[in-house]
Amino acid sequence: MQVCPLKFWILKALGLLASLLFSQGALIAGVYYSQESCNELPSQWRGLLMDQRQLRQLAIEPKLKQISSEFRKKYLQDLSRLDKLSKERKLLPEEFSDQGALLIRLNQAPLALETLRKADREYPLNFRILANLSSAWQTLGEFDRAIQVSEQAIALAPGKYVDAEKLQLFWIKQLKKQKAGQKTDNLFNLLFQSPEGKYIPGGIDPAQLKNIPKDAIASVQLLTLWFPADSLLLMQLAEIANASGDPEVALAMMDGCVTEFGLREGLLLEHRRILKEYVQGRKTAKDEKHQDHKSWFVPKSLRPFALDKMELDLPPIKANAVNLLPWLVLAQTQVDRKALAQYPAYLKQLENQKVQIEGHMQPVGEEHESSTFLLLENPVGCWYCEMPSLNGMVLIELKDSKVVRMSRQTQIIKGKLQLRKDDPEKFLFTILDAEMLQAP
Repeated sequence: MQVCPLKFWILKALGLLASLLFSQGALIAGVYYSQESCNELPSQWRGLLMDQRQLRQLAIEPKLKQISSEFRKKYLQDLSRLDKLSKERKLLPEEFSDQGALLIRLNQAPLALETLRKADREYPLNFRILANLSSAWQTLGEFDRAIQVSEQAIALAPGKYVDAEKLQLFWIKQLKKQKAGQKTDNLFNLLFQSPEGKYIPGGIDPAQLKNIPKDAIASVQLLTLWFPADSLLLMQLAEIANASGDPEVALAMMDGCVTEFGLREGLLLEHRRILKEYVQGRKTAKDEKHQDHKSWFVPKSLRPFALDKMELDLPPIKANAVNLLPWLVLAQTQVDRKALAQYPAYLKQLENQKVQIEGHMQPVGEEHESSTFLLLENPVGCWYCEMPSLNGMVLIELKDSKVVRMSRQTQIIKGKLQLRKDDPEKFLFTILDAEMLQAP
């Protein structure tokens, strides 16, 4: 059933609840999984889109001959480990909540509900279990049950988690209203248009800025991480991104609402059309450069997930063999303020070894044919909006300077891994003498 977008006034209430939620730590409440450690929010738009996309893809079963993303493999491994452990002994509360969260993330909400209801019987006073149980009910569209359990979680939550639980409860109640077809009053009269009634691409009427709460962006970013398949949240975030001065990001989000989620709400389609024309005009204007973006939005992190804190189950490195090079290992590389790279131990052991990695081609410059290109885990549309951080790209130098044409198809690359050492002018990772073939 098609649902109208939530009114923006929701953000005002969310902002009142969110001030304590965005320091570095676990993603508390919503969908609680101990392995999901979060940087301070709000994050850069492109970082948010990358992590939200990763979370959405977790729920998608790969088609025949397609390879699961490393993120999905990681979550499946963790779920398998907990399933095995549950047959050996009674799970601890955090293990139960993790098991339920993993099932929610992997689009197995009915099984998550069964698991978490059992966990609630075993540990009836655990707020993390209740928070995840509420999320399972919410995912299944059982909002009355979700509200009931969420209220229990709030009553049991330690002080520092109470605001997070209230934030989730507030959102569930809004979803219930929307499902019932009830109209939500626009209490704060926030308008994404000029005084003349025209939609404003790439900005917002200055008079409306005072109505945007301080933590509005962080609040909705947090919700989109909890529930990455919620198209209404993505639509709200698109409007905020445009209002903050990032029309390219807003258009990417609106495209996702239409193409991935199938939304056909009239206002969404109209705003998407206006933004398409505006963005295309910016691209064709001779004096237009992406660095000219002006925004009142100030991110506090590059991306939401602190991947360097994620525990990975990695295979042993074999000498004189081709070893898999996981993107998640690359993502754990840190760059300090002096631009010096801090590589994880596993990656150091892979240096000068033959490696294999799967990804998507991205030209270094404007050339469509080259012997050198970047490899990314996911393809990008607008380079400005979706460009990964330095630890999310690998420079590929093909063997014998072979020239190939850029392709949107997934590629498998094999070659010798080189780390950049102390030269800040180089890419963090380079694969030398590389050979490539198209993935099945």
